[in-house]
Amino acid sequence: MDHGRSQRPSTLDVPKDLSFDPARLPPIDDPRYEVKFTADVIDLPHVMAWITAHRLGFRLSYPDRVVNNVYLDTPGLDAYYENLAGVSRREKARYRWYGETHAPAKGTLEIKCRRDSIGWKWNARVNHPMDLDQLTWMAFHDQLRSHVDVPFQFLLDSQAFPALINRYRRSYYESRDGLLRVTVDRDIELYPQVGRARPSFRFRAHSARALVIEVKCAARHRNIAAEALTQMPWRVSRHSKYALGIESLENL
Repeated sequence: MDHGRSQRPSTLDVPKDLSFDPARLPPIDDPRYEVKFTADVIDLPHVMAWITAHRLGFRLSYPDRVVNNVYLDTPGLDAYYENLAGVSRREKARYRWYGETHAPAKGTLEIKCRRDSIGWKWNARVNHPMDLDQLTWMAFHDQLRSHVDVPFQFLLDSQAFPALINRYRRSYYESRDGLLRVTVDRDIELYPQVGRARPSFRFRAHSARALVIEVKCAARHRNIAAEALTQMPWRVSRHSKYALGIESLENL
């Protein structure tokens, strides 16, 4: 059963030799050192205890909120396969908004770049409503493109295909000195969109019962982060919510 899948809209076809060039964007001000850990949801109390009892004095820095993403990729899912292969230099594009709604009044188009454990983002604010319950993916692409600057338009022309919607609840913590931040993601939902003509929240993929813990700081403080993590009882992971969502297509 195709569950409403269809061929990709022809207006989103992209020449095979077209690729996104990050050099078109402004220089990076402050790259981040980022390390991810994964744990089972049953370990949530232990994760919270480790964070709040840490000698660096981590405390809640922002109220919990629901994070939503539409991940964009090339027709050949290049971003997915680069993640799978462990490519150290890679870029990922997504449209992000916050809250329970499928119709955000505003959001952000993000280009997330990573070089080994160092990452950074370029953001384009989109102050335009996007009702995913009403739009086709073709209309979503066109509206998004019309509300961002040229470098981001080029991104949308090279990574034009919505491949996954995911959402999760995120908690935010910051060390007493403000140098380190920790986020904890749970209640992860995955909605693969490959081959669909319009957004669909109907067919939810089976997601792992996972917590994703991420420690972040300015790249210049990576030694402080490494020392703080020496007693972390969970393993470092290359966990990617995007890759997990694409892999779940086999189970739909």
